[in-house]
Amino acid sequence: MKRVVASVQVVAILNRIYNGSPVSIASISKESKLSVSYLEQIFSKLRSSEIVTSQRGAGGGYHLRKANPSVADVVRAVTHTPDSFEPVLNALEWVPVAQLAQGKSPTP
Repeated sequence: MKRVVASVQVVAILNRIYNGSPVSIASISKESKLSVSYLEQIFSKLRSSEIVTSQRGAGGGYHLRKANPSVADVVRAVTHTPDSFEPVLNALEWVPVAQLAQGKSPTP
Protein backbone atom coordinates (compact mmCIF):
# COMPACT_ATOMS: atom_id res chain seq x y z
CA MET A 1 0.00 0.00 0.00
CA LYS A 2 2.88 2.36 0.78
CA ARG A 3 4.19 2.05 -2.77
CA VAL A 4 0.75 2.75 -4.24
CA VAL A 5 0.38 5.95 -2.20
CA ALA A 6 3.94 7.04 -3.02
CA SER A 7 3.36 6.34 -6.72
CA VAL A 8 0.20 8.41 -6.86
CA GLN A 9 2.03 11.19 -5.00
CA VAL A 10 5.00 11.27 -7.40
CA VAL A 11 2.82 11.16 -10.51
CA ALA A 12 0.80 14.07 -9.07
CA ILE A 13 4.05 15.98 -8.47
CA LEU A 14 5.31 15.20 -11.97
CA ASN A 15 1.96 16.25 -13.43
CA ARG A 16 2.14 19.55 -11.52
CA ILE A 17 5.73 20.51 -12.44
CA TYR A 18 5.89 19.01 -15.94
CA ASN A 19 6.05 21.72 -18.62
CA GLY A 20 7.11 19.67 -21.63
CA SER A 21 10.76 19.45 -20.58
CA PRO A 22 12.10 16.35 -18.86
CA VAL A 23 11.85 16.42 -15.06
CA SER A 24 14.81 14.95 -13.22
CA ILE A 25 14.34 12.24 -10.64
CA ALA A 26 16.37 14.43 -8.25
CA SER A 27 13.75 17.20 -8.57
CA ILE A 28 10.96 14.73 -7.89
CA SER A 29 12.91 13.31 -4.95
CA LYS A 30 13.35 16.76 -3.43
CA GLU A 31 9.68 17.60 -3.88
CA SER A 32 8.36 14.26 -2.63
CA LYS A 33 10.99 13.67 0.09
CA LEU A 34 11.41 10.11 -1.22
CA SER A 35 14.80 8.61 -2.03
CA VAL A 36 16.08 8.48 -5.58
CA SER A 37 16.50 4.70 -5.40
CA TYR A 38 12.88 4.25 -4.28
CA LEU A 39 11.68 6.56 -7.06
CA GLU A 40 13.70 4.60 -9.62
CA GLN A 41 11.75 1.48 -8.65
CA ILE A 42 8.45 3.33 -9.02
CA PHE A 43 9.38 4.96 -12.33
CA SER A 44 10.49 1.61 -13.73
CA LYS A 45 6.91 0.37 -13.32
CA LEU A 46 5.44 3.65 -14.61
CA ARG A 47 7.63 3.36 -17.74
CA SER A 48 6.54 -0.25 -18.30
CA SER A 49 2.91 0.86 -18.13
CA GLU A 50 3.61 3.77 -20.49
CA ILE A 51 2.50 6.48 -18.07
CA VAL A 52 5.92 8.11 -18.38
CA THR A 53 8.83 7.98 -20.77
CA SER A 54 12.43 8.70 -19.89
CA GLN A 55 15.15 10.68 -21.58
CA ARG A 56 18.75 9.75 -20.82
CA GLY A 57 21.78 11.96 -20.60
CA ALA A 58 22.47 15.51 -19.53
CA GLY A 59 19.21 17.36 -19.18
CA GLY A 60 17.34 14.07 -19.12
CA GLY A 61 14.49 13.03 -16.92
CA TYR A 62 10.89 11.93 -17.18
CA HIS A 63 8.08 13.00 -19.47
CA LEU A 64 4.43 12.34 -18.85
CA ARG A 65 3.23 10.21 -21.72
CA LYS A 66 -0.38 10.47 -20.65
CA ALA A 67 -1.55 13.92 -19.61
CA ASN A 68 -3.17 13.90 -16.19
CA PRO A 69 -3.45 10.15 -15.64
CA SER A 70 -6.10 8.80 -13.31
CA VAL A 71 -5.38 7.32 -9.90
CA ALA A 72 -6.51 3.97 -11.34
CA ASP A 73 -3.86 4.22 -14.10
CA VAL A 74 -1.16 4.63 -11.48
CA VAL A 75 -2.46 1.88 -9.19
CA ARG A 76 -2.64 -0.56 -12.09
CA ALA A 77 0.90 0.38 -13.12
CA VAL A 78 2.56 -0.28 -9.80
CA THR A 79 0.67 -3.22 -8.33
CA HIS A 80 -1.24 -6.31 -9.23
CA THR A 81 -4.75 -6.09 -7.84
CA PRO A 82 -7.20 -8.96 -7.50
CA ASP A 83 -10.17 -9.06 -9.85
CA SER A 84 -12.45 -8.34 -6.91
CA PHE A 85 -10.79 -4.90 -6.63
CA GLU A 86 -11.73 -3.91 -10.19
CA PRO A 87 -14.92 -2.00 -9.18
CA VAL A 88 -12.77 0.23 -6.97
CA LEU A 89 -10.31 0.87 -9.80
CA ASN A 90 -13.18 1.62 -12.15
CA ALA A 91 -14.38 4.30 -9.73
CA LEU A 92 -10.85 5.71 -9.51
CA GLU A 93 -10.75 6.11 -13.31
CA TRP A 94 -12.68 9.34 -12.73
CA VAL A 95 -10.15 10.76 -10.25
CA PRO A 96 -7.24 12.48 -12.00
CA VAL A 97 -3.99 12.69 -10.04
CA ALA A 98 -3.98 16.46 -10.58
CA GLN A 99 -7.15 16.73 -8.54
CA LEU A 100 -5.43 15.07 -5.59
CA ALA A 101 -2.39 17.32 -5.93
CA GLN A 102 -4.66 20.35 -5.53
CA GLY A 103 -6.11 18.93 -2.33
CA LYS A 104 -9.62 18.72 -3.76
CA SER A 105 -12.04 15.96 -3.01
CA PRO A 106 -13.22 13.98 -6.02
CA THR A 107 -16.66 14.88 -7.26
CA PRO A 108 -19.07 12.07 -8.12
